[in-house]
Amino acid sequence: MPTHPTMNEPTRQSPVRPGLIDIHSHLIPGVDDGCATIEQTLLTVRRLIEAGYVGSFCTPHIWPGSDRFADNLPPRIAEQTRWLRQELRQAGLNYALWPGGELRLDEGVETWLEEHGAPVLGHSRCVLVDLWVSRWPRWADRALDWLLERGYTPILAHPERLGIDAEALDRQMRRQRSRGVRLQGNFQSMTGQNGYQAETLIRRWLDEQRLDFMALDLHRPDSISSRLDGLALVEAEFGPEQIRELTDLAPRKWLGLPSQT
Repeated sequence: MPTHPTMNEPTRQSPVRPGLIDIHSHLIPGVDDGCATIEQTLLTVRRLIEAGYVGSFCTPHIWPGSDRFADNLPPRIAEQTRWLRQELRQAGLNYALWPGGELRLDEGVETWLEEHGAPVLGHSRCVLVDLWVSRWPRWADRALDWLLERGYTPILAHPERLGIDAEALDRQMRRQRSRGVRLQGNFQSMTGQNGYQAETLIRRWLDEQRLDFMALDLHRPDSISSRLDGLALVEAEFGPEQIRELTDLAPRKWLGLPSQT
């Protein structure tokens, strides 16, 4: 298998100061349906800092076989993340950024992975993935198997939002988690804005401690308030330790981020 820039072994990283870390965001301006301009990105990052966040993974949409986000390849995302770091520094914002991607799973995605490599989060072996289906397809298992068999850890983004029957989805997520797939819930789902089923499932999975991460899945500044409202609801209903576990300790553990001592 060819070696790709995103498949490097972990290297020494600078310590990350205490605070929350968002593993799913669309902060790079103009590359997908997230922030459209650098001004929107700077405004969003300022709000994140006010809310206690110290860093985000930049995870633009990656849709193999689609022209819409055809340029969102791992080397380009890494380059754009470096550029955005410089923009934040010039704006006087002390905020960490790491490259990644939100890989859309579809039938035959393994061919794209063989060609371009897995869009890992930072220096980790974790890969953020999503899919939109009304029934769990066999090709999804094949795609996840491709990653698992090569030592990657798939993180399934916002599974509570899938359009699968709630009980069938609940069983499927138990199965996926038992075989090594990690689950990332969206804070916004707590507010009901993603529908009744998503709101019901996110609370059930939080109560049963079946989620591995919670993320904001930030897009543009006009959506940040509802996502932070969801964070506040989790803290109020499940306690600050849940917030710390799912947005501080888990990212540092799974994504290999050294903490300041």
